Amino acid sequence: MRHSRGKKILFQGKRGLLLILFSFLLFAAAGFLKGYQESQQENLSFDSAPKFIEKIEESDLPTQIIIPKVRIDLPVFPGKVVGDKWEIANKGVSYLLGTGIPGRIGNTIIYGHNKKNQFGPIRWLKKDDEIKIINGKKEEFIYKVAETKVVYPNQVEVLAPTQDSTLTLYTCAGILDRQRFVIIARLQPKNI
Repeated sequence: MRHSRGKKILFQGKRGLLLILFSFLLFAAAGFLKGYQESQQENLSFDSAPKFIEKIEESDLPTQIIIPKVRIDLPVFPGKVVGDKWEIANKGVSYLLGTGIPGRIGNTIIYGHNKKNQFGPIRWLKKDDEIKIINGKKEEFIYKVAETKVVYPNQVEVLAPTQDSTLTLYTCAGILDRQRFVIIARLQPKNI
């Protein structure tokens, strides 16, 4: 009888130790995820930003993006780079202030989180799919996807100014969001 009682106490001791170890692992995983979520605020950034346009009229700012193929219809909020941190909208997507103005020559950059209610679905876009940008004057500009690609944050050439009317969309991609999924689209001639 004593022998089985000793086994029972030993088993309870091991079970308690396992419970403590499991709790510690859960606590560590929760801390990692919290740190990962906090890093999302700037995780959409690239290593550097393009040279900014000096002035832009508020009415020229993009206010809405519509991508019918993937059922995106989102507000666009101005975002800027402060130090090395990129501001990013949580209830829509962000237009990088100082980049190209929709409908004009230059590279208009819009970015958002890789979530299904933000820019997660853009990865399903293909060549010639349409993207509509609406500005503060309610003018509509239709762009067509020319290219999709995955790049690293040090591949900043996708942010460079262009000699034509380009729209660049991007979101995070890859393990722990270490890459960027990029859409390059061109303004359709009827709008130039």
